[in-house]
Order: sequence, then C-alpha cells, then structure tokens
Amino acid sequence: MNNSFEVVFEKVPPQKIGELVSELLSHASEAECIEFSEENAAEDSRAITPDQLADRLSTGSDLTAMIRVRRFTTRAAIIDPVLIRAIKYGNLVDLEISFDVDVDEGEKPTEIMQALHVYALDIARLFSTGDVYGGMEPAMDCATRYFTNSQSGPLPLSEN
Repeated sequence: MNNSFEVVFEKVPPQKIGELVSELLSHASEAECIEFSEENAAEDSRAITPDQLADRLSTGSDLTAMIRVRRFTTRAAIIDPVLIRAIKYGNLVDLEISFDVDVDEGEKPTEIMQALHVYALDIARLFSTGDVYGGMEPAMDCATRYFTNSQSGPLPLSEN
C-alpha cells in the first residue's frame, strides 16, 4: 500500500532558491523533467539550470515549477521517484518535496521521515527558510505531521 508524504519549506528567500534546488538535486541520481504551470509543457530539466529556474521564479507572475527526480537518497532510504515543487506566490516561494512510500514493500515511513527531519532542519537553517514541516499529504494539515520545525508530532517519529 502506497502512502503519500511531503516535506515543505515555507518562505524560501528568492535569492536562495537556486542554491536550494541545487542542494536537493545533488541527492538525486537523475532529474527527469521539469514543468512550469505557465506553459503546461515539459522541458528537459538538464537544459535548465537551478539558476535559470531561480530567475524564472523571481521574475513575472505567480508560477509553479515541478521537477521529477529519480533515486533521491536519504540516510534512511532511497526514494524513487520524488517530485520537487517550487511555488511562487507574490514575492514568496515555498518548496515541497513529495513522494510515496510502499509499506507493503517494507519501507518504513517513520524512519524516512526521521531522516528527512534532520535533513530539513539543516536545509532550513542553511537557506534561511521560514517554517519547515513534514508529514503525510497534505502536510499543511497539522494533524498529519511528523514534525514542524524542531518539534515532533503529532504523528510519532519512531515505531516504539
């Protein structure tokens, strides 16, 4: 059975979005495609650099960019595939990492979310983001979260 999870970084400074996307992509074996909400057309993500993505997010109107990556490596697991979404609204950018976990295949969501919590806190600090949280989709619902900033819960981060 697949369950959907996400980690959200709110209010990423626009000048840091390119660096943050580069950091995330460094954990993936391949970026398959990128799509922009304004065009409804897929592009070869290898043809767009994180800096070019940042330029598109910093200029113009509201926009969503979606990058599908393969084999995103965490301390707890290799997640495949992962969808990275950068959502620009006004002068703000939120960044989301979404993925499915197949519990029937022995994948343990709590271990993955525990590893992602440590990683997300490091990223939030390094890139001066706003709140960071992770949980079952939709993670914006506080009841489905494994963590919000440095706080755990309400879903447990361990099997015990």
